[in-house]
Amino acid sequence: MEQKIKRLPDAELEVMKAVWAAEEPVTRTQLEQVLGSKKQWAPTTILAMLTRLEQKGFLEREKQGRAYLIRPLVSREAYLQVESQSALGRMFGGSAKNLIAALHQCHALSHQEVQELADYLEQLKQEDE
Repeated sequence: MEQKIKRLPDAELEVMKAVWAAEEPVTRTQLEQVLGSKKQWAPTTILAMLTRLEQKGFLEREKQGRAYLIRPLVSREAYLQVESQSALGRMFGGSAKNLIAALHQCHALSHQEVQELADYLEQLKQEDE
């Protein structure tokens, strides 16, 4: 049975981003170096977030010698799908068109990006045929 992926609070998402960026199991010390310098979080804060993420099923810690190796159980791609659907639903009524319209209205899309989107949509149409 597949577990439903839930949206993470911003701080826990930052920890997961660091775990995903490592591309291989990491130790808490390695995460503390990355997150401590980037976010100025205390080691106890990082440990608390790792514990919560483990309880939520996002990562696992495996004892190896005196340290624990931390690896993700949820891939970045799987989480990104959930987060994208959630944002689309919450902010744009589930409409991708409304998202693109909002980006256009705030001048967040260059002419080149609009063309890339058009090309991508055309590619999707051809795949569906």
